[in-house]
Parts: sequence; structure tokens; C-alpha cells
Amino acid sequence: MRFSTPFTRFLLRRIVIGVGQLGVLLVLVFLLSLALPGDAADVQSNDVLGAEQRAAARHLLGLDVAPIQRFLDWLAGAAHGDFGVSYANGHPVGEVIADPFLTTALMAVLALALLVPVAVTAGFAAGSAPGTWCDRIISAVSIGFDSIPDFVLAVLLVSYLALDLGLLPATFLGTDLDTLLARPQYLVLPLIVMVARVAAPLVRLVRAGVIEVMDQPYIAQARRLGVGRMSLLVRHVAPNALAPAMQELGRTGDGLLSGVLIVEAVFVVPGIASALIGAIGNRDDPVILAIVAITGVVAIAINTVIDIAGQRMVPVSADGGSR
Repeated sequence: MRFSTPFTRFLLRRIVIGVGQLGVLLVLVFLLSLALPGDAADVQSNDVLGAEQRAAARHLLGLDVAPIQRFLDWLAGAAHGDFGVSYANGHPVGEVIADPFLTTALMAVLALALLVPVAVTAGFAAGSAPGTWCDRIISAVSIGFDSIPDFVLAVLLVSYLALDLGLLPATFLGTDLDTLLARPQYLVLPLIVMVARVAAPLVRLVRAGVIEVMDQPYIAQARRLGVGRMSLLVRHVAPNALAPAMQELGRTGDGLLSGVLIVEAVFVVPGIASALIGAIGNRDDPVILAIVAITGVVAIAINTVIDIAGQRMVPVSADGGSR
């Protein structure tokens, strides 16, 4: 395997940086969990057990071991795919977080599948006809959504569409993943909130890129050569206009991930945010660390893929060559 190519060096550097970031994140989260008052034994005893019984409970849970040793033992197991056992119910952590992660992953994938075509289509529609009523409406809507926090938009949609008009369910309360798959109407409001908030800056960036590219001389030359509008947009404008948007999409990926967690909390979605809040309340360190580790890996992977795509996207001129 060759390690001398720029792409290989870039990929290895990103992997090393990502592993370092994940390690720092896990250490900080574990230290913060130690700073919380009480531990899993205190939560489970609920001020009923005596001192000896609490000590026995701590021993049973392994909490009498030094914190650094507990962390290193968990880290060694996680490196082999074993996230340990939940302090709260004694089940393997993988089983505890499987369904919540599937729910969160379903929402994130659907949001991303909607985000890209919506943002690109709206950005191209506005940028290809700047100053028109279409451009003004799209720009105003994107600025409006960008200025409204996720939880505020969620509350407004619930108040109007769910409570006032009764068109959609207001919350996931009492549902699980199977119910979600069988009744997709539960997904509409959360997806609107997630996509609207993160698409707004992406729409404006695509619009700006399209306007800039449309003013380039090679675009004017392509028009003089009789290149059709659709071919012009797809073959010559899109590769150049979307290159900077790909970098923004990486930051949007982080925003989408955090937006999923906020939306889950507002709509009581049985996803990973609910599982994390429950684990923090139970001082369930193995579950907390597992959730942070998996979400951290996902976020790092998303950023790496987006950076690679941004580097690989080569601007194309009107004659088909690279600029």
C-alpha cells in the first residue's frame, strides 16, 4: 500500500486527528459524569439502603474500582465491540442502545435524503434568477428559518399544525420504532424542523455559488455556443457552484446530528437523545460512554467523507476541462 500520495496522507491525517478527538471527548465526558452527584448505586438505592448495602451494591456494579481503571477497562472492551453492561438493568449496553440508535439513524437518514435535494433545488432556483420574485421568496424563507431556533420552530409547528388544526400528531409519546415505521405521520413534524433549520444556510451558499459561476466568462461562452440551459446548469454550473457547498454540508452534518437530538427531546422521540438523558439520570456510565463514542465516530466519519468529496470535486469549465 502506498502512503506517499496526497490523498492517502490526507486520509491518514484525518484518521489520526479523529481518533485523538474521540479520545479527548470520551475522557471529558467520563470526567463530567464523575462530577455529577452520586453514582449508579446511589440512584438505585433511592435513599433506602444502609451504608453496608450501598457498599455491596457498588461492589456488585464494579464501582469500587478506581475510576481510571473502570474507564480503561471500558475502553479496552469498546475497542473489541463490547460496550459493557448497563448499571441500570444489567443488560448488555449494545442491546440497550440498539433500538434508540435505529430510531435516530432512521430520522437522520430521512432528513439528509430530504436536505440535499431541497437545498440544492432551492439554491439553484434562486441563484439562476437573482432578483426575481422566486429568489426573494426563497431568500426570505431561508433567512427566516435560519433565525429561528430548532425548539422554537418545533413548538410553533406543534401549536399550529398539531394542536390547532389537528393535522399531525404532536408527540411520539408511547410509541416505539415499530409504531414509527407503521405510522410515518409521526415523522412529518420532526423532519420539517430538522430539514428547515439546517437547509437554510446551505440554500444561501448554493445560491451565492450559482450567481458567481453564472457571471464567469466561460458560461457566457457556453451560451454563445448554443449550450442548452439544463445542460449548462448540470454540466458547467453545478460542479463549480457546489464545490464550496460540499464543505458547508460537512458542518451541516454536525448541525443535523445535534438537531436530531433536540428534535427528539421536543417531540419525545424514543431515540438516542432519550436514551442519553435516561442514562445520565441513572448515572449509567457504560451507556453514556457508548452513546458518546458512537455519535462521535459518526460525526467524524461524516466530516471526513464530506472533506474528501470536497477535495475530489474538480471545477469544470465550458470546454469540459478543469479550471
